[in-house]
Amino acid sequence: MAPEQPSETRLKTYRGSCHCGAYIFDAKLPEASSINASECNCSICCRMASVWKFPLRSSDIAFVKGDPATLTCYAFGNKAFTYKFCPKCGISLLVAGYVQPPKEGEEREPEIALSMRAIQQGQGLDIWKMDLGSMDGASFAPVYEPPAYTGPEPKAEVEGGKVYTGSCHCGAVRVAVKTKPLDKTYEGPIYECNCSICRRQGCLWIYPNKEQVEIQGEENLGTYTFGTHACGKTFCKTCGVPVHNQIYTLTEEQLGKFSEDVRNFISGAAHLKPINIRLLNGINTKELNVSRVDGYSRPPVFVEPQP
Repeated sequence: MAPEQPSETRLKTYRGSCHCGAYIFDAKLPEASSINASECNCSICCRMASVWKFPLRSSDIAFVKGDPATLTCYAFGNKAFTYKFCPKCGISLLVAGYVQPPKEGEEREPEIALSMRAIQQGQGLDIWKMDLGSMDGASFAPVYEPPAYTGPEPKAEVEGGKVYTGSCHCGAVRVAVKTKPLDKTYEGPIYECNCSICRRQGCLWIYPNKEQVEIQGEENLGTYTFGTHACGKTFCKTCGVPVHNQIYTLTEEQLGKFSEDVRNFISGAAHLKPINIRLLNGINTKELNVSRVDGYSRPPVFVEPQP
C-alpha cells in the first residue's frame, strides 16, 4: 500500500462559478484545513474583499463551461497582474500575472490566483470560518491615487451628516453618499451577507435613501438581475468592482406575482439605494459594527450553476 499523502499536499477538486453560470470550473486545491488562502489590502482587492488562493498553475483549474479567454480583463499600475471577471454578473474569478516578472528571454507560465469567493456553497469552504492569511498589496508600487468625485452633493438633509466619496477602481463610476459618520458610532445597519451573490461579491452594505446618494458614470455600470428581478446588482463594466443595488419600481401587476412577504420586502425597500461601502474613501471597515447575515439559508434556495 502506498504511504498516505501528508494533509498539506492532499488535493481535492472544488467546483466554482460566477453567479449567472456563464463560467463554471473545477479547481484542484488542498483540503479545506490547509488551503492557506489570503486576503489582500491592495486598492482593488479591498473594494471586493478578495480572498485568493495563490499561486496556482493553469493545470490546476479546468473550465467545464465558458471560455476563460472571454472573461473581462482589467489591469492597472505596472500591469503585472490581470484581474478577470464575468462580463454578465461581474463576479471576479481569477488573477493572472507575475510577482517577479520573467527575465528577458525567460519563458514562464503566469502565476494564477483563484477567488475563493467563487467556490460554490456546499463544497465545504466557508469564508467566514477560514483561517485566512494576509497580503500587503497596498505596499506594492506604484501608489494608487483614488479617482476624485466631481459631481453634485447628494440632496438629502442629514443632521450631523458627512459626505463620503469613492469610486470603482478605474474611476469610470464615482459615488457620493451623505450619511451619519461611518465609524463606531454609526447606528444604521451595516450588513455582510453570505447569500449566493453577496458572498461572491464581497460587499459591505449600508442602506441610505435614494436622495442620500449620487452616482457619476451610471452609463458605465453593468447590471445583473436574478430571482425576483426586483433589483439589479451593479458593477463597473471596466474593472468589475460592485457598486450598489438598483431597486426597481414595480407595478401592482408585477408585485402580484410574489408572495406577501416578498411584496412587503420589495415595497419597503423602494426608497433605498444600498451602497457597497468598501468603495468609499477614508473608512476603516474593520472598526465598524458589522452584522453578518445568513442570507444563504433564506428561501428561495439558490441552485448553484452546473454545466
